[in-house]
Amino acid sequence: MNDQASTLRLIAQNNTQKNSMYSEQQATETNPPKTVRRMRSIAISGGKGGVGKSNLSVNLALALGSIGNKVSLLDADFGLANADLLCGVTPKHHLGHVIAGWKELDDIAVQISNGVQLIPSGSGIEELANISVSAHTNLLHKLEAMERSSNFMLIDTAAGISENVTGILISADEIIIVATPDPTSIVDAYATIKIILRHSPEKPIFVVVNNVVGVGDAEQVFEQVSYVSKRFLKREVNFLGMIPNDDLLVEAVREQIPVLEYAPEAPSSRAIKLIAKQIHSRNPADLATTGEAQSFWNRIISK
Repeated sequence: MNDQASTLRLIAQNNTQKNSMYSEQQATETNPPKTVRRMRSIAISGGKGGVGKSNLSVNLALALGSIGNKVSLLDADFGLANADLLCGVTPKHHLGHVIAGWKELDDIAVQISNGVQLIPSGSGIEELANISVSAHTNLLHKLEAMERSSNFMLIDTAAGISENVTGILISADEIIIVATPDPTSIVDAYATIKIILRHSPEKPIFVVVNNVVGVGDAEQVFEQVSYVSKRFLKREVNFLGMIPNDDLLVEAVREQIPVLEYAPEAPSSRAIKLIAKQIHSRNPADLATTGEAQSFWNRIISK
């Protein structure tokens, strides 16, 4: 695993240096004329289902929380939510109840760890699966109010590239695409990146390679995604990390316990912690932006 971590750092450093556009964006936000604390929104997607994005979302939220951040985890897979299952919690209420006006967001938020709260969606609810997020401005304004108490909002998106999913992706500050060595996953990852950049050409996009057997697998998957992005989209994507194939992760899912809690020293846990540290170091807790900047939820409203 030490060799894997060393390779991960080298690749991440090289791609961070290449992405001058992203660095310039951070630099312009360092000393704004009027500063306010603004939450960092990160949407986690993968095109196809089954690539492990929900697992990454849950454990990344816990990892970011463990290093002092306040994190809100939104399960945005409306109608087929499973983040609560991976956390081992059974919420009595969900976003559907907020939309219906029966509950407030504070009523449905579930504390899953110190500094980390889950905003659950519903599972097996057809009406919730078919909602248009941007149409519910009252809900979005309530979600916006929660930004003041969080450093990060992680959004676990649904599979596919529906209008709802695309709207969330292009409204987030940055996007993490999860891919696996499966060829269909690589194709779907590229297709998702293509659609994102069509709507938001400057969006920072990062790739996490999941279910990796060896370091070569991670490098090969990322190189394929990176190559087609540069050749056909004229944009670079960045390598954020890899998560090894890990039996302990599989056991944790079966036990409905996040792997960071089930086996903190497992290879997958160490890999996710490393990803969290990279995200945290790029975005210190005191990051500020201009008062006129739109929040994540305002950007959705304006779509």
